[in-house]
Amino acid sequence: MELRQFFDNEFEEHTAVTALTRTNLYEPFQQLVSIAANSIKSGGKILFFGNGGSA
Repeated sequence: MELRQFFDNEFEEHTAVTALTRTNLYEPFQQLVSIAANSIKSGGKILFFGNGGSA
């Protein structure tokens, strides 16, 4: 495989994965935002936590 073909294939694969992710995650993201907004509006709070590995 030529270098240019490899380079183009990698970008095309990345573009396809990004498009699929966008399609599949929009609905759950929309639900998350709605639930979070309703919690804050009703006096609740949102807690974020993790192991700190990405800090």
